[in-house]
Amino acid sequence: MLPRISDGGNGMVATDQKAGMQFSSLAAMFLHQARRYGKKVLYRYAQGGHWRSLTWDGALERVREIALGLISLGVGRGERVVIFSNNRVEWLLADWADICVGALTVPIYASSTASQALHIIGHAEPSLLFVDSWKRLQALDPSTRPPVLAGGSRSGFRPTDVLEGDTGLPVGLHGAHMPWSRLKAIVVFEAADATFKSEWPVQVITLDGLSKLGRSHERRHAGTFELLVDSLRPEDDLTIIYTSGTTGVPKGVLTTHAHYLFMLQALDAAIPSTEHDVTLHFLPTAHALGRLEHFMAVAKGWTMGIARSVETIPSDLKRVRPTVIFSVPRIYENAYARIRLRMGRSGAWRRKIFEWAMSVGKQRLQEKKAQLGWRTALAFHCADRLIFARVRKAFGGRLRLAISGGAPLSREIAEFFHALGIFILEGYGLTETSTVSHANRPDRFKFGTVGLPLEGTSCQIAPDGEILLRGPHICKSYYRDLLATEEAIDADGWFHTGDLGEVDNDGFLRVIDRKKDLIVTSGGKKVAPQKLENILKADPLINQALVVGRGQPHLLALITLDRSRVAELAGKEGITIGEAENLASHPWVQGRVREIIHRTNKELAPFEAIRDFLILDRDFTVAGEELTPTLKPRRQVIVERYKDLIEDMYRKAS
Repeated sequence: MLPRISDGGNGMVATDQKAGMQFSSLAAMFLHQARRYGKKVLYRYAQGGHWRSLTWDGALERVREIALGLISLGVGRGERVVIFSNNRVEWLLADWADICVGALTVPIYASSTASQALHIIGHAEPSLLFVDSWKRLQALDPSTRPPVLAGGSRSGFRPTDVLEGDTGLPVGLHGAHMPWSRLKAIVVFEAADATFKSEWPVQVITLDGLSKLGRSHERRHAGTFELLVDSLRPEDDLTIIYTSGTTGVPKGVLTTHAHYLFMLQALDAAIPSTEHDVTLHFLPTAHALGRLEHFMAVAKGWTMGIARSVETIPSDLKRVRPTVIFSVPRIYENAYARIRLRMGRSGAWRRKIFEWAMSVGKQRLQEKKAQLGWRTALAFHCADRLIFARVRKAFGGRLRLAISGGAPLSREIAEFFHALGIFILEGYGLTETSTVSHANRPDRFKFGTVGLPLEGTSCQIAPDGEILLRGPHICKSYYRDLLATEEAIDADGWFHTGDLGEVDNDGFLRVIDRKKDLIVTSGGKKVAPQKLENILKADPLINQALVVGRGQPHLLALITLDRSRVAELAGKEGITIGEAENLASHPWVQGRVREIIHRTNKELAPFEAIRDFLILDRDFTVAGEELTPTLKPRRQVIVERYKDLIEDMYRKAS
């Protein structure tokens, strides 16, 4: 277990009574754990085509050098440091260096356009900027950056990517600027590039150059690093994480060391782990859940593998062989769709074996472990040898726990994976709650819910159905936005989440939808679209779905399809669909989607039924500013973009 939380008089302090440890900051936690684990591997990462390992001792040495390099450049406590980079080991080391000197890390998603990144940089006014590559820095350079047109994007990002995401600025946002007066240096993770030309009015150095400055500082001022770490207190500011901005301009969420010290202890109490656990890190470190995974790995002594890219996740899982993973639902949805599609391609005999195995797995879930009958136990053992173990091998073969957050997870998918022996625990929280407020536990869970409140978290449902949260993990404020802070956190300390939900008799929370997303039809019926969309997306053919119908007599679904899966399924029925063929107008495709809609409506109340649908010719994308970094739809943007098509469909229906 992590140290327990107690009030030491000077604020929130994490304390392990048995070991006598006291953590006054995350920096103190990192230093303590590094000394404790020494030669044990902390990070595994790919570099130059080979997988490499970095021990705790090695990580501490590099963090010390980077931290003292920051000090030598004049970066001090309370100053902001931006990290604009892909996931990589240097990201994690730079973050710990920021934390250890008392600076505030401000992450930016790596796929952000220059205009989007400059907006956050301009608002945060950092003293230093980390970037991963000279190419990224060149794109930020005002002397070379082409203008960004309203509604345009040059990132070329795909909607299936989760390693990096868009910052979430509304379409057409302008006025980004670089705060030259505060910026002391720009540090590039890559080695020096002799061909790089820059007109930046500040010094640009490599990470190796910064580390060299740090080593020189250490020779002149031995012991400085430890003094910096020891001087930090729980109430000191830790980080500013900008929200994805589904309905407006992203807000910078300011949290302290105390917030995350509490969060780590509370999460560990809910979902125990050990120093023997291994995780594969593929969520953006810029996202709150990815960042929490990073902190948790250090807090618990895990080994963290860093995925090379979203495309390599399947092979990286087999290489790293994690026991724990953190993910958004899309990863599980894609895996579920692939398994179902593979079974659909199999012969009749193999499909029957798989269906039998799944029925055994589900039967096992229904029986309490203490009362598991010998017939069910024997049947599950056979099913596991024949089917389930092979599926788990695709996840590395050791995965015991999968955490899902950032968006709702379909109950069907959660039950499916649990039946075959992969336990997905769904949780809930926001950046403003230091990532998590609720979680299902290994020994107390309910499918279709986000679990029970973490220890120390209070939850209540407002008269209008909004989820309100209170506890030691509620953020300090929105950075430089007093009005937004006062609107979100009331005088009694309740944070108004903007989500609708309900709590059952056992205290489990079910999130219904975003308050602003609720659809009220012309007949006055209130419909939560996420529920409908999740049912639709459970079908392997459907890639994305968005339900609309505000102020209309019935609901309409905007749908995008997985072209390769459509072509494969059609081919099995002797129908050829060419690469250039329009799926939306193909009779076979129309018929299959109509079948899916009909099947979905059987699970819904009459007023929730989807009466018609539109098949779109392209996916919603992060680059097109239709999706947030966690792949949540920006409904207002999408509805406006397809406004004419939607209105035409309703005119025809009337």
